[in-house]
Amino acid sequence: MTRLVRILFLDIDGVLLSGRAWLLPANRRLQAKLTTMAGQGGTELIAAEAVFDPVAVELVNRVAEATGTQIVVSSNWRYRPGPRKTRCKLLEQGIRAELMHRDWFCVTASQFLKDKATDISRWLQAHPDVSDYLAIDDEADLVPGRTLPVDPLDGLGPREAAAAIRFFGAGHVALGVGALPPGDHEMVIAKHGGDRVSAAMWLEGVPVRLTRRHRPSFVLGSTRHGGMELRDWLRAI
Repeated sequence: MTRLVRILFLDIDGVLLSGRAWLLPANRRLQAKLTTMAGQGGTELIAAEAVFDPVAVELVNRVAEATGTQIVVSSNWRYRPGPRKTRCKLLEQGIRAELMHRDWFCVTASQFLKDKATDISRWLQAHPDVSDYLAIDDEADLVPGRTLPVDPLDGLGPREAAAAIRFFGAGHVALGVGALPPGDHEMVIAKHGGDRVSAAMWLEGVPVRLTRRHRPSFVLGSTRHGGMELRDWLRAI
């Protein structure tokens, strides 16, 4: 029997190498070097010396581990510096090799026209055993209904990671992703027009950056609140 798999399509720029990450001392020194370079040389230097946000890297590992997803790289790094250097960089920066799919990157449809959405679609067509998938990217709606958007200035943070875990119906104590009362998750998804990503983001306080104790998921998961309160709450959305 073929085992169905879950996939986490991963971007790099804006997700792991965000505006926040560029403020790291090593990256500020790198930026000074880049002012004297252009084109391919600059790209190669970034691949060699850039430091990813270590928190974002660990959050990717935790999402994949908690949800049982396998990582597939959809980033434009596949074009340049290319797959080999991209994999080396990800492993060097802390992405765990065992969490990556055996076909760990989307093969590029064209070296001249960058089209991540098409590359993801082609990868999925070549892997019919995929049962569920999500793309984490700074391009909103890269794959409609399947993209968890990340602010490229902040990169992947705990709220977005929590939303990704919620999307797959998993949990994570440290990130505050706990069980909801029976039927509540389905009710929230229905309120968001069947959009599981939007529902997960709302539950984990992503759109308005709520503190952990003010996230809808935390409030709904407490014993003081019930389904009727959720229905009243959802009417206000």
